[in-house]
Amino acid sequence: MQVAAPSAPPADIAVDPVTFEVIRHRLLGITDEQAAKIMAISGSKNVTEMSDFNVGLYLPDGSVATMGRTILFHAYSMATMVRNVMADCAENPGIGPGDMFIVNNPWKGTLHAADMCIVAPVFADGRLIFWSGALMHMADIGGLRPGSFCYDATDCYQEGLQLTPLKLVEAGTLRQDLWTLILAHSRMAPAMTLDLKGLMAANHAAAEGLAKLANRYGVDTLLAVMGGLIRLSEERMRRRLRELPDATVEAVGYLDYDRATGTIPEVVLTLTKEDDRLIFDYSRSSPQVPAATNCTFGGLMAGVCAGLLPTIAYDIPWNHGLYRPIEVICPEGLVCNARKPAAVSANIAGAVWEVEMTATAALSKLAACSDGYLREAQASPAGRPGGGGSTFGGVNHHGEHFSSNGLVSSLATGGGAYAHKDGVSTQGQHNIERTIVSNVEAMELDLPLLYLWHGLGPDGGGAGRHRGGQSTGTVFIPHKQERIHARVGGYTWDVPDAIGLFGGYLGGLPDRVLIRDSDVQDHLARGRVPAFAELAGEVLRTAGLPSTELYVSPRDVVLAVSGSGAGWGDPLDRPAEELQEDLEFGAVSPAAAETLYGAVLDAAGRVDPAATAARRDALRAERRRWPARRQLPDAPAADTLTRVGPLGDQLEIVRDRQGCYWTRCRCGCVLAPAAEPWRAYAGCSVAAPAAINPLLRLNAALEIRRYSCPGCGRLHAVDLCRQGAPDPHDVRLALAR
Repeated sequence: MQVAAPSAPPADIAVDPVTFEVIRHRLLGITDEQAAKIMAISGSKNVTEMSDFNVGLYLPDGSVATMGRTILFHAYSMATMVRNVMADCAENPGIGPGDMFIVNNPWKGTLHAADMCIVAPVFADGRLIFWSGALMHMADIGGLRPGSFCYDATDCYQEGLQLTPLKLVEAGTLRQDLWTLILAHSRMAPAMTLDLKGLMAANHAAAEGLAKLANRYGVDTLLAVMGGLIRLSEERMRRRLRELPDATVEAVGYLDYDRATGTIPEVVLTLTKEDDRLIFDYSRSSPQVPAATNCTFGGLMAGVCAGLLPTIAYDIPWNHGLYRPIEVICPEGLVCNARKPAAVSANIAGAVWEVEMTATAALSKLAACSDGYLREAQASPAGRPGGGGSTFGGVNHHGEHFSSNGLVSSLATGGGAYAHKDGVSTQGQHNIERTIVSNVEAMELDLPLLYLWHGLGPDGGGAGRHRGGQSTGTVFIPHKQERIHARVGGYTWDVPDAIGLFGGYLGGLPDRVLIRDSDVQDHLARGRVPAFAELAGEVLRTAGLPSTELYVSPRDVVLAVSGSGAGWGDPLDRPAEELQEDLEFGAVSPAAAETLYGAVLDAAGRVDPAATAARRDALRAERRRWPARRQLPDAPAADTLTRVGPLGDQLEIVRDRQGCYWTRCRCGCVLAPAAEPWRAYAGCSVAAPAAINPLLRLNAALEIRRYSCPGCGRLHAVDLCRQGAPDPHDVRLALAR
C-alpha cells in the first residue's frame, strides 16, 4: 500500500477550547502509556534504572506531534526516522496498516547504533493519520566491544548492526526471518527479545489510544487539534524569541584529546537571535576524527533540541512548532556532522554532548541578557556522562550474559547553578526530563557487583555565589563471580566542559580509581564494610588507568564519581551562613571552603564570619591588581549613564547622553565600550586547576582564565580557553551604536 500525501483537515473545522484541551492531554496520556509498556515489558536496566528511552507521536509528514519526557535526544531522532521510513519504504516494500519498521542507522536518524527504534503508521478510515515511535538504548547490538560502545572504533563498520528502515512487522505479522537476523547480532539476545517486544507494545498502545480518539472525535477533529497545537507552539515560541534581545552568542565545547590526530577537537557554536528566529551555526567546528566521538546530523539536531527545549521552551507544548523558528547550519564532514563511514558509537560522551552543552550555554547567556528571563539561565550541568569509558560484561551470577554500559547511577548528576539558587544535586542530565536514581538492590540483583558505598561526592559542584549541584559516587567490587570483563578507564578526562557563568567556577570532572588486589575481602571477612581510604593495594587513578579492556576480580575495588554542575557568580560572594551549611552537609570540604571560597575556619571547623569577610576583602584587593590587556582611556561620568539591560546579574549595558553603549559592573565601574570585548579591559589571571575545583584536571593545551572588575575585584567570568587564544567575546548584543 502506498502512502498518499496527507490530506489537511477542512479549514472550517472549529474545535472548542474544552475539546482542544481534552485531546491535547489525552495525546500526552498516550505517550505515558507507551512509556509504561516499555518499562513493564523490557525489564532492561537501561529502561528501569536509566530512563534511556523515549516515545512519541508524529503527524503523517513526520512532524513531532507530542513527545515523551525521558531522553530528549530521542524525540527529534524519531521524527527523522519517520521521514526516512517514508522516503525509503513508501514505494517498496510499501507502508500499510499493521506495519512496523525498525531503524538504528545513525545516518537515518539515531544518535548511535545502540539506539534502536521501531516506528509504526497509524491508519483510520483508510487514511494515515499518525506515526507512533518508541526507541531505547539496547544493551548490545554487536560490534567490537560488549555493550557496543566501541570507543576504539575508527569507522562505523566496527560498531555493530546498523539497520536502515526495515519492515519488521507486515500487516500485523512479525517477519521471523528478520527477527532472527537482528537477534543473531546481539551478545544478549534474550534481553534484546524483551526490549524489542517492549517497543512494539508501545506502538500497539499508541495505535489503540489514537483509534479511540479518532472514533470519539473524528479524524478531522483530531488532526485539526494537532495542527492547532503546532501553530500554538510556534506562535508562543516566536513571541518568546521576540521578548529576548537580538544578539550573537558564542560557545565552545572541547572534546577529549584525540590520540590519532594529536588534537583536542572543538564544537563551536555561533548562535544568532534575530527578531523571532534562532540560527545555530556550527560550521567552525573541527573536522571529523578517526574515533567514535563524532556524530551525524541527527545527533547534532538531538543535541540542539536537548539544549533548546528546557532552556527556552520550558512551558510551551513540545512539538514541531518549536522547530519552525530554528535554523541549524553545519557542513558535512565536521565532528558534529560526520560523513559516513565515521565511527559514532561513543558520541553521547562526545560530539552530541558538546552540541547540547554549547546550545545550553549560548541560550542561557542569551536569556541572561533579559530581565524577564534571567532566572531561566543556567550554568553548565555536569560534564560528559560519568559512565563514559566504563563498561562491564561477561556472565553474571545467574549464568546469563550481561553488559552494563557504564554505571547507570552516573546519570544522577548535579545540575548547574542559577542566578538565584544552587544547582540541584542528582538533577540528572540536562537532556533527561525524568531522571531515575538507580536502586542499588536492583542493580545487585542482575549484575555481579556488590556496592560498598553509594552517595553524594563532595567538592564536585562548581564553586560560586550559587554552587553547582552534587553528583553521585559509587564504590563497588565484583561479586559472586571470579572475574568480570571491564573497561574502567579509557579517558584521561583532562578536558572540562561544565563551565560556570558570570564568575562561577567549573564543575568537577568524573573520577575513577581502581585498587588492584586490595585487602577488601579481609575487611569483609571481619564483618565490616571498609571506607575506601582504608583499603590497601595498587592504586590506579583516572589518567593512569589502562585504556584497554581488563578483568577485575572480587579483590579489585572501583571508585566511580560522576562530574558535577558548574557554579554561578563569584565564590567570594557566597554568604558565610550558606557556606557553613555546605560544610555541615558535606557538600564542601574544609580545604575547599578555604581555597575556593576564601573562608576562615575557627578551631571548631566552623566559618568565622568576620575573619572570612576580611580575607575576602584582601583577595578582592589582590584581584584589583591583576593586569588588563587594555586600558580604558576615558570613561563616561556615572551621572550621564542610563541602564539599558543586564549582561548577566552583575554586569549591565548602559547608554550615555551621546547614545553610545558601555559595559558596566554593578559596582559602578565602566569596563569597556559595549561593542568591544569587555574581558580585554578587565583584570585577568590564569588559574591552576586545583584553585578552581579539587576534581579538575587540565590538558596542557588549555588554560583557565579568571576576569575581574578593576573597580571592585568581583569575578565576572571564568573561561576555559586554548593556550594563547584571544579573549572570548561571547555575547554581542545588537545595539544601535
